[in-house]
Amino acid sequence: MKVVELKTVDGRIRYYLADDAGAPVPPVLKYLKFKDNAGYARNTLRMHCIHLKHFFTYLGEAGKDYEQVNIDDLAGFLAWLKNPDMLKKVVTLRFKPEHQPQTINAMIDTAVMFYDYLLRHEGMENQLSEKMVKFVRAPGRNYRSFLHGIAENRMIKSHILKLPVPRMQIRTISKEDAVRLLDSCTNLRDYLLLYLLFETGMRIGEALSLWLEDFDMAGLAITLCDRGEMENLAEIKTVSSPRRLDCTQELMDLLTGYICEHHTAEIHTNHVFLKLKGGMAGKAMDYGDVDNLFRTLRKKTGIRVTPHMFRHTSLSLLYSAGWEPEMLKQRAGHKNIYTALDTYVHPSEEEVAEAFRKVSESLKMPSMGREAGQ
Repeated sequence: MKVVELKTVDGRIRYYLADDAGAPVPPVLKYLKFKDNAGYARNTLRMHCIHLKHFFTYLGEAGKDYEQVNIDDLAGFLAWLKNPDMLKKVVTLRFKPEHQPQTINAMIDTAVMFYDYLLRHEGMENQLSEKMVKFVRAPGRNYRSFLHGIAENRMIKSHILKLPVPRMQIRTISKEDAVRLLDSCTNLRDYLLLYLLFETGMRIGEALSLWLEDFDMAGLAITLCDRGEMENLAEIKTVSSPRRLDCTQELMDLLTGYICEHHTAEIHTNHVFLKLKGGMAGKAMDYGDVDNLFRTLRKKTGIRVTPHMFRHTSLSLLYSAGWEPEMLKQRAGHKNIYTALDTYVHPSEEEVAEAFRKVSESLKMPSMGREAGQ
């Protein structure tokens, strides 16, 4: 089994799952086509294809037919993902699982969506996807001050096969490090890109998809538009991604200077961010250019940073400044408020320490010496 990349007649990059003979796997091909027609992003389609590659590899090793899979088989798939050698004659002892819990959960989710598609669109009698679902109450009680009346008594779907995922502290950078990174930029394009990511908290794919007309100079705002997959393979992530972002005059001034310097009469693209060197100079900047930029910045400064850390930092600063989760959801372009809550509404170690200092006097008890003298 392998994931194959191809280019469609209209220039889009797509993927399919090929068997050992190189032929497409028909049910997966139909499923991916359905998801593509439903508007799923290219990277999401690629991830689903990878997940189903693992699933069909497991079925092959276990001697299972995909049409005869039951819940026990999905549980076996989960165990196999933790140790892919389990079905072999010689089992390798693993002190760490092959995949992280959140990755395993995502693969199980994809498998369930695959069977839901087969049930609803291919007439498969196996109702595995419905058997896998349970309904749980939405976690509104933990955020009652701003979710009361929104999530109260709301039930959401969850799968019965799901590994516990340890809460990960989001990775951010200090403002001082952000300044060092900006100062290390050698051209206005790179400076503008980092400044934009820090101020707006937009995703890197959203930044690469920006056109000149998306900037409202007078209104100090940026409008993110869904234009589908673009020439540089950039695309916005979800149905919630199109949105209007307020920005500062300083950002607009940087943009104006950048346009005057680089968007000359020879440039024939509306993309804001351009390649600056080589035979492709003047074309739209792509993900590879961003990777090269951040690799160079890391070598210069010693700061290990990714574009998404700028996003986390920006939105975390807004939360610390008092923004309500509903406002964070809107600015971040999240589909639902729970993503904003789970990602950003967590006190930092410094906030916890400060809160403790405020109540520490009330927690003090008499010393042993004082008790003995009474």
